[in-house]
Amino acid sequence: METDGVGAFGNLPDVMVEELLKRATDVSDTLSGRVAGLSERRDGMRERALAEGVIRQLPGDVEDAEDKTVVGIDGSRASERMAGVELYVAAAIRVLGYGGLNEPAPPDFKLKECLVAPLSEGERLIRTLMGFLEAELLIESDHDLVLVDGAFSTIVVNACVGVDMAATRWDKLSVSVMNRWENCVRDGLPELLDSGRVVAIPKRSTVANEFANYTRLFDGFSDTESDRWSGRFTAESILKGGEYSKPMPFLTMGRRSSGQLLPAGYKLDLDCLLDSVKVVYFRAHDWSPVYRVEVPSAGLSDLELKLELIRRQCVNPAMREPYPLYLADRFVRSLGLGVSAILDSVRRDVAAGSSDMDLVMSYLGRTRTDAPQLDEDED
Repeated sequence: METDGVGAFGNLPDVMVEELLKRATDVSDTLSGRVAGLSERRDGMRERALAEGVIRQLPGDVEDAEDKTVVGIDGSRASERMAGVELYVAAAIRVLGYGGLNEPAPPDFKLKECLVAPLSEGERLIRTLMGFLEAELLIESDHDLVLVDGAFSTIVVNACVGVDMAATRWDKLSVSVMNRWENCVRDGLPELLDSGRVVAIPKRSTVANEFANYTRLFDGFSDTESDRWSGRFTAESILKGGEYSKPMPFLTMGRRSSGQLLPAGYKLDLDCLLDSVKVVYFRAHDWSPVYRVEVPSAGLSDLELKLELIRRQCVNPAMREPYPLYLADRFVRSLGLGVSAILDSVRRDVAAGSSDMDLVMSYLGRTRTDAPQLDEDED
């Protein structure tokens, strides 16, 4: 059913709708100025990129790709904040991609729930726990190529901040974070950043523009013009199907390891490993988006094999991610809705067994109009 322009604003007050419509004109004018000349800039940048070897072509017959297995790993978190208690749930899932000699297998996963008294740091802690569940699956994976839904720097930063926060607390959520850190992630994290089998593919665009820093594609641009180009948009403009950029250094500004409780030597090791990561932009097909692929230095020796394996997972224009990451993302996005539905059933069961239903339902009720907190913004 079609909706007219005004109806699309739902329940917004009329005066707010009028103000939004006025400001839309200003936004249109600004964008029109910014996109003017993009076509001319693109053509010139592509010619320069080809001449300087910034663009490379993936061969059509990469050797040893037939029998390789690929998996994608993604995570999610959900929370239900009630008046007297809070429920936090984190999950990570591993999905097998197309190809390889292995038989098709159902996804495997890790899941952890924590029921705690209300705490202000819960969102940061559950984000860290989710990252640790992903890291455990990464560490345990023995496949030829492991795709991470997110950035290596996000894993490091969240780990350092989360451990600092959890180390001095004794609630169930903090204890879960520390147990997984000490039993697996602390020793495994440096191995991930130096792995020859793991690559990271952030879902969202990054403001970093490696092309502007490590190539001459923006010679002749003013600072204002070049600032409008992200790395991914630059790659979208110059790469065609089957092409990839030369590996470029990973811009780590603002993404260094932090934390007061981690040994200085350990943090230095993490920073050095992050500095050694290279960034490659890759368009698998003319119809596919450009992927920003983060590759540890140990994985550069067979870079074209890795890119070929990623290309084989890009099978449908409707999937904006390689198949195993696409499927993993669809699975974990259902976590929040599932937690909410289960908790509604739990509320009824607990209330039915209590002599004071009103008090119990107040204790288990959401505060004000809070909706379930779902994870939608991982890198």
